[in-house]
Amino acid sequence: MPNSATTSIPFRVWKFGIAVYVLSRILVLLGLGVVAVARTQEDARNGLPRLSTLHHIRETLVSWDGFWYLEIASSGYPSNIPANVTYFMLEARAAFFPGFPMVIRMADAVLPWGQPEAALIANIVLGATAVLAVGALAYRLHGERAATLSMAIFSMFPGSFALSMAYSEALMITFSALALLLLVDERWLLAGLAGAIATMTRPNALAIGLACLAAAWVHRHRIRAVIGAGFSAVCTGAGFVVSQLVIAGTAQEAGAWFRVQREAWSEGFSFGVDTVRLIGEWIATPLGSPTRALTVGSILFIAVGLWALARSRLHPIVASFSIGIVSLTLLASTTTPRPRFTLTAVGLFIAISVTWINTRSLSPERRRSLELAASGISGALLVTVTAIYGLLGAIP
Repeated sequence: MPNSATTSIPFRVWKFGIAVYVLSRILVLLGLGVVAVARTQEDARNGLPRLSTLHHIRETLVSWDGFWYLEIASSGYPSNIPANVTYFMLEARAAFFPGFPMVIRMADAVLPWGQPEAALIANIVLGATAVLAVGALAYRLHGERAATLSMAIFSMFPGSFALSMAYSEALMITFSALALLLLVDERWLLAGLAGAIATMTRPNALAIGLACLAAAWVHRHRIRAVIGAGFSAVCTGAGFVVSQLVIAGTAQEAGAWFRVQREAWSEGFSFGVDTVRLIGEWIATPLGSPTRALTVGSILFIAVGLWALARSRLHPIVASFSIGIVSLTLLASTTTPRPRFTLTAVGLFIAISVTWINTRSLSPERRRSLELAASGISGALLVTVTAIYGLLGAIP
């Protein structure tokens, strides 16, 4: 196992990560192309003006949560939130954290094309850093083969389409994986800073706090390390607190984020009831909802990932974070385990890679054949899932 951080990673590993990421973005673009063609034909049937393919692609990439992040980037948080706010009101943007809108503003300050384009270009870069951060973490724990395989699985996972959208997952994953790497290397201050940035981006990044607790447990006989891990945990939580203060301070209402989450988006915890209900609804009508079908697919991937997590004996710091992410998404009352949320549980991808590497019962030829088949299936699913989100209105 390598015993140093990213500086020791061979250049060929970085090169592989960039190559597989670029390939995955080409596949996402193919899926978006299908969406663009379908929408152009629909406009023609309805007698509407012909719009460019790039227009349809851009509109798909900045839809759903992207709309809200762009609204925050352009208008800031609301100064007043009405009672019984709904997601039809612009004040519902108070449910989204400030990290990614800040990135949009910074990108827009140096790019000449406008905020939507700035958001998408920023995420092209952040998607690459997310892939490389996952690879660096895998390399630190299990070496080069685990790094390359983890980056390939992560990049080609169908939920990775979100890395190309105006969404916050790429930013969160980059700094979450970096925080985990720094925790493993006992660089407590930098780990805390990375964790704080992650929790200013998405609330589920609070799972880094579990990783800090795991670090304290691993080093429980070294008081300085325990204090360092505790410091990292405090810094990580501070990112969440700062986000709350920004939203509440602008709205002049304590707990504004929690109220908007509850009233506008019906967010909360059902402790697995909604996830079980969703599975039952899918079993009853498998083709009734693309959102349900993709969510069930995510649940199956989570099951495989947790099995691999147990088999691979992944580092407790990374395992704790991944279990925290999975728990939050399984127990949530509205979001439930969607592909892009599953993508943030980076330890699952590393665990699957390590489990596959440690499988000794296959001949090299058989192993290679299965890897090629899995790559082809994953690529096809990435194109398909991207098209489904654009064409069928599945909730990302």
